[in-house]
Parts: sequence; structure tokens; C-alpha cells
Amino acid sequence: MSEEANGLTVLSIDGASMHQSGVMPPLLVLQEIASRYEDDKKSPPGSFRARKTFQMIGGVGDGGLLAFMLGHFSMSVTDAIREYRNILKAVHQHSDAARWSKDERSQKFETALKAFVASKTSPSDENHPLANPKDENPRCKVFVTAMHAVNLQHPILLRTYRSRIDADPPKCTIVEAIRATTAMPDLFTPVTFGPPHRQIDYISPASYGFNNPIDQVRQEVKVAFPSHSISCIISLGCGHPGPVQIKDAKEDASRAVVQLAMDSVRAAEQTYRRFAGIPNLYFRFDVPYGLERAVLKFNPMLSEIRAHITAYVGQEQTSDRINSAVKQLVERPPSIEASELDGILPVETTATVWVKKCPLPSPNFTGRRDELDHMHAYFSVGVGSTSHIYVIYGLGGSGKSQLLFQFVLECQTRSPRTFDFVYFVDASLETTLETDLKAIAIDHKIGETAADTVQWLSCQTNRWLLVLDNADDKNFSIQKYIPKSINGSVVITSRNPELAGLTSKDSGSKRIEDLEKWAAETLLKKLVGSRGRPSDDEDSLVTQVVEMLHCFALAVTQAGSYMCATGRGYQEYIELFEVERSRLLRERKGHVPDNYPWSVYTTWAISFDQLKAAPRHFMQICSHLHYTGIPKDLFMCAAEAEPLEDVDEGPQIWLSEFMNHVRNSEGRWNPISFDEIVQNVMSFSLLDYDSEQKLFSYHPLVHEWTREAIQFTYGQDFPDIQCALQLVALSTPGLNDNSSASVLLKRLLLPHLDSLVPGAVHISSVPIAVRLSPVYYQTGRWNDYASIFECAKEIGGSGGWDLDTCTSNLAAAYQSLGRHAEALDLHASVLANRKQTHGDEHPDTLNSMGNLALTYTKLGRHADALDLGLLVLENRKRTLGDEHPDTLMSMSNLAASYLYLGKYAEALDLQISVLENRKQTLGDEHPDTLSGMNNLASTYTSLGRHTEALDLQVSLLENLKQTLGDEHPHTLSSMGNLASTYRHLGMYTDALELELLALANWKQTLGDQHPSTLTGMTNLAASYVHLGRHAEALDLQVSVLENQKRTLGDEHPDTLLSMGNLASTYTDLGRHAEALDLGLSVLANRKRILGDEHPDTLLSMNNLASTYQQLRRLAEATDLLIPAVGLALRVLGAEHDITSTLQQRLEQCLAHDSGELVDDSIHEELDTMVSTIEQYVHEGRLEEAIEHGEIAVDAFSAILGEFHPKTFMRVLDLAKNCMAFGRMDDVQRHMQRAYWLIKNDKFPSEARLQTMPMFEVLYSQLGLSTYLAEPEMNPVPTQTESFTGENSRPRVDDERPPQERAADAAEARRTPDIQLKDTKVVKDTRVTSGSTRATEAEKSSNAPAEVAVTDLATADRAGKTTTSAPVTSKESIRKGKARDRSSISVIWHSIRCSHLLTESQSDQSEPAVPMATRTPATGPSLDQTKVEVSSTLVKK
Repeated sequence: MSEEANGLTVLSIDGASMHQSGVMPPLLVLQEIASRYEDDKKSPPGSFRARKTFQMIGGVGDGGLLAFMLGHFSMSVTDAIREYRNILKAVHQHSDAARWSKDERSQKFETALKAFVASKTSPSDENHPLANPKDENPRCKVFVTAMHAVNLQHPILLRTYRSRIDADPPKCTIVEAIRATTAMPDLFTPVTFGPPHRQIDYISPASYGFNNPIDQVRQEVKVAFPSHSISCIISLGCGHPGPVQIKDAKEDASRAVVQLAMDSVRAAEQTYRRFAGIPNLYFRFDVPYGLERAVLKFNPMLSEIRAHITAYVGQEQTSDRINSAVKQLVERPPSIEASELDGILPVETTATVWVKKCPLPSPNFTGRRDELDHMHAYFSVGVGSTSHIYVIYGLGGSGKSQLLFQFVLECQTRSPRTFDFVYFVDASLETTLETDLKAIAIDHKIGETAADTVQWLSCQTNRWLLVLDNADDKNFSIQKYIPKSINGSVVITSRNPELAGLTSKDSGSKRIEDLEKWAAETLLKKLVGSRGRPSDDEDSLVTQVVEMLHCFALAVTQAGSYMCATGRGYQEYIELFEVERSRLLRERKGHVPDNYPWSVYTTWAISFDQLKAAPRHFMQICSHLHYTGIPKDLFMCAAEAEPLEDVDEGPQIWLSEFMNHVRNSEGRWNPISFDEIVQNVMSFSLLDYDSEQKLFSYHPLVHEWTREAIQFTYGQDFPDIQCALQLVALSTPGLNDNSSASVLLKRLLLPHLDSLVPGAVHISSVPIAVRLSPVYYQTGRWNDYASIFECAKEIGGSGGWDLDTCTSNLAAAYQSLGRHAEALDLHASVLANRKQTHGDEHPDTLNSMGNLALTYTKLGRHADALDLGLLVLENRKRTLGDEHPDTLMSMSNLAASYLYLGKYAEALDLQISVLENRKQTLGDEHPDTLSGMNNLASTYTSLGRHTEALDLQVSLLENLKQTLGDEHPHTLSSMGNLASTYRHLGMYTDALELELLALANWKQTLGDQHPSTLTGMTNLAASYVHLGRHAEALDLQVSVLENQKRTLGDEHPDTLLSMGNLASTYTDLGRHAEALDLGLSVLANRKRILGDEHPDTLLSMNNLASTYQQLRRLAEATDLLIPAVGLALRVLGAEHDITSTLQQRLEQCLAHDSGELVDDSIHEELDTMVSTIEQYVHEGRLEEAIEHGEIAVDAFSAILGEFHPKTFMRVLDLAKNCMAFGRMDDVQRHMQRAYWLIKNDKFPSEARLQTMPMFEVLYSQLGLSTYLAEPEMNPVPTQTESFTGENSRPRVDDERPPQERAADAAEARRTPDIQLKDTKVVKDTRVTSGSTRATEAEKSSNAPAEVAVTDLATADRAGKTTTSAPVTSKESIRKGKARDRSSISVIWHSIRCSHLLTESQSDQSEPAVPMATRTPATGPSLDQTKVEVSSTLVKK
């Protein structure tokens, strides 16, 4: 017979424990087989080599060691016996072996193995790799089995050859592989190997039911030799246990020997049954009785073991079987194909058989379409090429089984059907699972056991589906009941998410969540039934019911059944649920269509009943916390913390009992024990875990049930709120612990603290409240923080607390709350005490000095703050060094003083140094580093370096949102600063959106009167001014000023800032007398308080000069501006915004003095024109308003110039009035003209930044298409874009990052203005700073014809417009070309217009120096409230 026709021969060797005779019995049996083989082959004695005789050898434990000796190193049996005994002696027969620990014994064993491998490799290599890359297909394939120490479900194979089913096998040496397969837990330590980033501990599978590797050998042969025939499989056992009675079991190893043998026997008997009909295929040799007395000895004599083996092989039956096995080895006739090694051959079946029908879904089944589609997609791919296992898991009552039933129904009603066979098995208990599988075997006449069914399904070629429903019992392994087949599919439902690991694909499992709201509402309506025509009120009530039940499937079903049975309506059920929640969820009433046997609470009680004690305690504690976002660090930090003092003993004792479960013997955190507790709860889907965020969460109903119903059901004592409060207190980091992890933990703890108590004032224990205070402080809950230290200060010495520390912390709280005067008194008192007690240079004294300096800053006493700050910094540098965190904090606070005093260069140098040091020592995301970024950005803004400020502020805001949350005061301050920078860069709409959001949050968290809220109102008013919404700005500014005068006084810098802003708004509204009074007062105060060179003083000079301009008092304006420009150039430099604004205004004044001036009466007539048009609109006389509006446009164009901003505004007003009257053609014409004007290079650049947002808003409100055409122009192009929605408006590149949009805005600001000599100078100078006057009408009239704009966005991006619009000249007006102008002076009267955007001036409303960075909400705000404050109270 040719070699290709020969059958394969395979050897399987059982494992044993190396503390007895080990694999000596199988070696001696194999020696007998080798001897007879040599006789048959007529070979010399000792020539038998297993490597040449067998094509595959597999082993486990010591059998794995023997597999390497015989199959890999080609040793003779005699040599293998000798070498094995040498290794055994090195491990167990040393004089000190009895005293060795497992670590020592493992080391001795490994040393012996390395010596053995080194002696058998050439060149000598004790670290020889398991798989030789030069020989990926050896003559004899050898493998051993091992097991992951954390996954005891099934063995893994360590091969000396390449396998097609293991693309990434473990990389290890031969020694490591032998150690892994022999690492029995009672004898050796696990062995670890693998890549550095994923090393795994391996142990021997022999102790876990896998001591006989026959099943692994059988499966491996199928994989390695799929197209070959098999001649025989020889399995060598280490000794049948027999009727062993262990009387003196002083070593657990003795019991292990018996257990290993029993495991081997069970596997052997199963294999006998598998191949019962195939003779001469499977040969099992195992010494049955008598040997156990020898192998249980630790130092058995070889002669004694050999005697037992000789007796065994001498039996007639055993001898005959050895002869048959030898004959198969010699002749190698084919007995079976490798693909048929599973035993029972396929049974041909043509008809669909239903052994146990899968239940139909509930007639009310609703929703779950996404989940069903996911399942159908999963089972439609790879059928016939790979196994399909799908696991549906989730909370009890979530609808897992109903989803499964619906899926099966859809599969079997499709054409063609998805599955030929569907078998339903109740897997809730192992007994029910065995019973159902056994019934299938009997029905098909394939056997009488569950194993027969599993084996039979594994061989089927038809498409079948096995349903294992409710596999919740963790007391048995369901894996052994899952057939292995590429044609079959398995679906499992379970509460245990761990079963998802059974599937081989990532998409092969689905967690069942709550129903979608619409599905829950539909389900409820189906169950309740129709009660007449549904109304809007009924739909609202249905929504309210399902939201109360959190759309949980079983809860909705139970509620619907209750209402149907009792006749109660939705409103009645809602009212009843509020008072009888537990009872309604605990008891069932009415018929439930899906026949689910339990209520909502009962199904969870069943799960809870199966938990161990510690997991129950864990759930009880968590029931008092918020149901989401429970940090794992809460328990870890509490376990590591020192016990609380002066607290209630009862809750403390109960909490200590639980914490002992998660601590090791040394009282430290034990993560393994904690993970076991959590895993126990999660195995019933009662708890979810976000591994990325390390947060636990409960379903809201489970959380409520835990808190309300467990005590009713189980009658147990429950920990009260004080217990959970103590847990949170133990876990709270100190106030000065500003690491990212600590800041995040404090933020995460707040919802749980709020769940326990509504506020700090309700915490009865002052020690606990003080321990919790950093949570309130870090999250901006300063009222709660203040209340804690008000209580602590009251009890002071009697409570054992340090009074100065209490007072200092209370002062910090008052300062954060804007109660600066109270904070000043407290800080001054503490400083005096500490100077007297500790001296001037003590760290506590310096802390107090720093706190007092910050309070001076808040009160506007910047010179005092500077003096004190310099003293603190000098002392800290000398005592702590330049890079100490406290020194850096002092530098930061000193920089704030410099900033407020206008000494920007000094502030900048300090802040750059602070930020660099903090980045280097603390990292980029540390709160102190973020504080430094904020302060540096504020200085950049003050210096007019807005793009640099923007880069820092965008990054800062993102970091603060992540670390502190969207509503934290520091985050809101950062939003205000970023909005101010947007405003400086002309991004007014972006600024407005941010400011509205920030102000709403300020009001909600700190109240209407807090300084930060007032700052938010000031910033919002500034944006309103830029957008032309002066009335809204005025209301805000008046309110802010009144509050600041009352709380800060008339001369506080913030009060003066608000007065300046209000004066600018008065100017915009034409209320020049009021503006003048305020401007004079502000300038006088700033000169006296800040000095002539302070930027705020220079800004006030500019704004006052603007008011003089409006009043035509140009000489006074010029006298004010000339020295102001000189000071600005020297102090701020030529590039600063304030310098530029002052220069532009001075040029305007000088030009007015020397140029052609328009008579004041003409200005008055123009003003009255506008007022009359407004009156017509107010009275509804739109036709007259439009007629006079056209006259006004011509007049403004002729007198002020076509490109004057006021002319532009008249065009916009005319378009609005035409829209109101329905004259759409005129609307299109006027909007086209307005767009042409604003995009023309001759339009003032700074005015464009202000007016473009108004144009865009109006454009959106009018609902026009993008194409705006003059009636006489070209036809509309065929392709246009349209804006949809009431709130839409044309935006330029609106989706770009802020930095890109800011760059364009900055470029627009740099657009050169038309030279003054090219403009026609007029008396009315109420224009935006830096704007140009109108060109002469004669020049305008020569402009080229206009080209229609088809895409506003495209034109805007182009940055300029090259077309001109036809205009009406001044001469045409004078001649009365179109209309009778003679009555103008008679019909125009009333007041000046006050609503036009062109009458606002950005340089007059204070934003030339950003308001946000000049107020308490910004600048050094992040440093001001935390540095100098003691973290905890210290006992006296």
C-alpha cells in the first residue's frame, strides 16, 4: 500500500500530577507496544521511535512533557523513562523538597527543563522556540494543552507546527509550553508569556476536567489532516482510580490524583461510545486496579510500578488489544475519514421536524426592528462555512425571549425559510436543558441522552437552529451543550452578559435595552385597548406613563394589563403610581399576553436572591447614590482612606463590614475582590459598567426597586443615608489635590451627594460636611461650601477645629460669591492672627497675605494688591524657590495686578513663565495649567493679540468642559472670554450665541446679582451694540450699573467700565447730553484712580471725544485726542486697537476742521426724514413710508455719499417696508443694492463688520432666494441655492473652525480705508471708528453697471465686489427729477432716529479693551479662588 493510501496513526497521552509516579504507567505501556512493534517489523531492539510511527502526538500535564520527548526530540521510550525520572527527582526527591514553596518548586522544575531542552537541541538552546519557523510542517505534529488562568472554559493548544485555524498562536519556548501544561495550581505557579502588551498567565487544564486530551486530539486531527484517513488512535492513561479509599489524606494531592483519573475515565468512556461501531480505531490502555496504591506514594519504586504494568499487559484481553493496535501501526489500513472523527455519521432527513415548538411572540409585540434586522443580517452571512452563535442578553423583563420568538417566526415564514430545523430548549436549569435535548434524541431515534443530540446536530448537513432560552443559571457550563457545526446556528437568551463571549464574532450578541418611546407607547395602547377616539390629552398621558416606567418592556406590559383589568384610565394610573409605585411593580393584575410568570420586581428579586452577601451589600449602598455615573474610584479611594472621626458608629460599622470585602489582609484596596463583587451583580444584568469611563450605572427602575422594595421583600436591615454619605466622604480628595483624576472624581461625586442630601446645610455631621466640602468648592457650589464653614466656624474651638482655617475657607467662599467686603474683613482678621502667632514669613501667614491681595483685586484696589503681591512673591521665592507651585501661584496673581493696572508687558512676562513651568511640572490638562492659559489669553487680548488669545481660549474651553463640566463657573468664565475675543474679531453672531448661553447658566447657578452674572450681562450688551440692538443693550447696561453702584461703589473699576459702556450706548441712540455727562465723570475718575496712561483712561478719552464729535464740538475733541494718541503710542504701541482707534478719530476731527462742512440744518432734515418714515410705519401707512423712504435713500446718497453706512441703512429699511407691503420685486431690487454696497471696497471696512450681521439677519427674515437681481439686469441663472427655514441666513464658511473664521475677520479689519483726501467731508461724524466718508456723488455716478450676484456665499468668500450700482446724484435731487421735493422741510419733523446700526461705534462701547477680560469673571479668575485656601480643617 502506498504512503498516500496509508491511514494516519495518532497518540494521546493523559496527564498526571508530578508529585507521584506521573506518566510512568503510560511510558511502560508504550514500551510494551514498542517491543511488539519491533518484533513485527523485525527491527533491532530499541529502534522504535514514536516520532516516526505517529503522525500526531498530543498530551496534557506530564503527558505533554512525554509528547515532546517522544514526538519532538525523537527519544526512545527507554531514554524517555530515564530522563523523566531525572526531572522528577529534581522536583520532588530533593532533601528539602517538602519545605519548598510553589515558587521554589516551580523554579527548580524550570531549571531542570531548561537543562533537558539544552541537551536535546543543536546548537544548545534552553530557550528553543516551540514552533520552528524553518519547519512549519514537521513529520510528527506535537501539541500540548494549556489553559488561560482567567478563562477556565476550555483548553488552548500550544503547537510545534502551523495551524490553519490559529493565525496568531501564542509565542513561547518549549520550556514555557511544558510549564504551562504542567502548572497544576496545587503544585506550581502559573507561567506567563506573550507579547509585552498582552501577557497571559497559563495553567494546566488537568485540574479542571481536561486530564484526558482525547477530544482535543480528535478535533486537531480533523483540522490538521482534513482529507486524510485515520488508521488508529492510541490513548494512554495514567491509571484507573478503582475503588480507592483515602484514609490518610494529609496532602490534597492524593485527592487530586483520584480526581484526575476519574476525569480521564469519563472522557475515555465517552470516546468508546462515540466509536463503538468502528473496530480497531480507538485503543485505550489504562491500568484499572491496584496501581492507585503505588501512584499515591510520593516516591514510588519503579519496580513496583513495573510489576503492576506487567500484570496489566499480561491479561489476555489487554494483550489482544495491544496486538491489534500494533497491527494497525504496522499496516496502517484506513478505518475512518478524518472528517468523520466526531463518531456518529450524518443521518439523512428530508422532512422538517419540530420536537418542541418555539413559542409564538405576544400578539402585542411592538418595535425592536433594529435588533431583528441585526439578527437577520448576522445569520445571512457565512452560512455553511462557519458556526453561528448569537447571544441576546439583558435585564430580566427587558423582552429578550419575545425578541427571540419574533425572530424565529420571521425566519420560518420567509420564503425560502432561513432554517430547516428549529429546536427549542428551556435552558433555565441544567435539568430542563438535559430533558429537552434528550427528548430530541429519542424523537429522532439517535440515542437517549443530551450528548447524543449535541453530537447528532454537529454532524447534520441541513440548516438547523437550536434555541437555548433563559440560560441564566451560572451553576453549570452551557458550552458543552452547544453543537459544533458549520451548518447549524444557536441563539441563546440570558441575563448573563458573559455568555456573549461564546460567539466568535463581534456582531454575534445584542444587549436588549429599553423600548423606544414610540414603541412603548404603542404597546401600552394595544394592551389598554381602544377607549374612543384618542385625544391630544390622552397621547400626552400615555407618554407620561411610559416615561414613568422608563420604557421598560415588562413594566409597560404590566401597567397596560393592570389598566385593562381594572378599567382605570391613564390619569388614574399616574396618580396611583405616585403613591403605590412598589405595589404596582411588585404585584401582577390582569392577563399578561406573553405568559411571563413574574412581575417586574419579582423577576429582579429572583436575581437578587442568587447574589452572594457582598454583592447584595454593594447594591444596597448604591441604592442611595444616583443611578448613573457611579465611579469605581469612589470605592477604591474609600478603601484606602483613613477612618472618619466623630461620626455615627452604626452606619460606620455597617460600611466597614462591606469595605472589608474589598480590602486585602493589609487593609489596602483589593481590586480582584471588588471585581468579583461587581461581576456577580453584572452577571444578572442588574448593573452596567462603562470600562472606558470606569463608571457604573443602574437601570432607573432597578435602582428604585433596590431602594424601596428589597426591604419589603427580604425584611433585611438597610444602611441609611448616613452610611452612603460616609462612603462619599471617605472617597473625597482634598481641596488642594488638583490632579486631573481628583478634579474629575470631585465632579463625579456631586450628583451622588445631591442624591443623598439636597444641600450641605442638611448634612447633620460637621466632620462629614467638612470632608465633603472640596466637592462643593470644585464644582462651583459656593453657597454650600460657605454654609459648611459657617457651621464649622461657629463650633470652632469647641468642635476641635482650627478657627483660622475655618475663617480662611469661609472668606474664600464669600469671595467666590462676590461678597468681597465680608471676605476682606475675614482675611484681614486671619492675617493679623497668623502674624502674631507664626510671624511674617510663615507659610500660613503668606497664604493669608495672598488671599488678602486677591480680595484687594476684587475690590478694585489694584495698587494695594500689587504691593502685597510683591511682598508674598519675594518671600516665597526666597523660602520655596522659583518653581514651587505656591511661588508660581503668587506670580500668577501678581500678573493679574499688573494686568488691571495696564502694565501688560510685566503681566505677559510673568504669565508666560508661569504657564511654561506648569506645563512642564503638572502637564497640559492640570487645572493650574488651564488657569495659566486663561490668564495668558487675557493678557493677549489686552495687548490686542486676539488671534493668539483665540487659540488658547478654544483649547481652554474644551478642556474645562471635559474636566469641570459645561456649567461650572470656570467654564462659563472661559465662554465669556472666548465670546469677547469673537467680538474683537468681528464674529458677533458667534459671540452672541456663547454669551446668551453663559448668562443663562450664570443666573441659574449664582443668581442675578453675582458679579460674574453682571459681567455676563455686560458682555451680552456689547454684542447687542455691535448688532445694532441698542435698546436691548441699554436695558442690560442700566441694570448692571445700578447693581454695581450698590455693591461695589461709584468708583470701582467695574462700575466705571459700565458707566463708559452706557455712555457709548447713549451716543449711539443720539442721547448726547447724557453720554457727555457720563463720559466726563468716567474720565475724571479714571485719571484720578488709574492715571493718565492706563488703557482704560485712554479709552475713556476716545469715547468722550466721540461724544464731542456728535455735538459738533470738534475743537474740544481734538484737544482731547492729540495727547491721548501720544500716550497710546508710547504706552501701548502703534499696533494696539486703542492706539488705532484714537488715531482714526483724530484724523476724522482734523478732516472735519479743514474740509467742506455740511450745514447742521441739513443733518436735522435728514434726521427728521427718518423719524417721519418710522411714524408712517407705526401708523400702518406703508405706501407713504415706502414713497418717502425712496426719497430718503436718494437724499442720504446725495448728501452723505452712496457708500455711507447711513445710506446703506436707509436701503435696508426701504426693503423691509416693501416686504411688509408685498412689493417683492422692489424687495429684491433694494436687497441687491444693499448687498452691492456692503461688499464694495469703498464701503468702510469696520462698518462692514458691524452691518453685515444685520444684513444677514434681515435677508433670512425676508425669506428671499439667494439670487438678488436688479429688474433691469440679466436673467436669473438656472442653478441657484436657496436658504430654507425661518432662522436661516447666508453665512460664509459657517462650518469652519473659529480660528479660520477669525483669521478672515481679522483680515477684513485690516482692509485699508479710503484716504481722507479722497472723501467728501461732512459735519455728521456719527460713523463707526475708522470708517471713511462718502465719495463724491460725481465719482459714484460714473460707476460701471452692476452684475447680478448668484451666490452670496461665493461672493462673500471672494472678499470684494468689483461692480458698481447706479445711484441718484445730489444734482438730480435738487432738480426734483423723480418727485416733488418742495415739501420736505414741512413734512419731516419729530425726533432723531435712534435705531440705526450705523450710529453705533465699537470704539465707543468699551470693547476696544475686552470687557470680559477686565472683569471678575475672567483674567486671573481661575487662580483667585483656590490657591491660598487650606485644603482641610486641622484638629487643634
